[in-house]
This record gives sequence, structure tokens and C-alpha cells, in this order.
Amino acid sequence: MAKLKKSWKEKLHEDRKTEVVEITGKMSQKWGTGTCVIPAPMEVDELMRMVPMGKLITINQIRETLARRHGATIG
Repeated sequence: MAKLKKSWKEKLHEDRKTEVVEITGKMSQKWGTGTCVIPAPMEVDELMRMVPMGKLITINQIRETLARRHGATIG
């Protein structure tokens, strides 16, 4: 039987932890040295829900906020 794709809600509620990883290999060619935060989906959702109605937050602002929150170089 074929495995069904997960819905976005299922992916959002997966029990994944936020990780901070060292930038190595091919990543270092693009991003340089340091650390990168790989956020849990719920953490990104929480951050987006904090934006007041009618206001805008860019993906770069989300990345910067998450990196700062976790002490990483980039997000």
C-alpha cells in the first residue's frame, strides 16, 4: 500500500526539536563559518502568530530572530 503524504498540520505538530548545527562542507561555501539554527515547525508558527494583524514579518526577520534566540550565527 502506498504511504500517504503528511498534511501541513501533521508536519507542523511533529515532535521535532530545534537544533543548532555547525556550518560545514557545502554549507560553508555559501554561508561561511559559524552555526545555523534549524527550528522546530511549532517555534516558527509561534513567532509568526506574534505578528500583529495587518503587519508584516519577512523570512529574513524570522531567521534573524531565531538565530538570536538560540545563539546561532544564522537561521
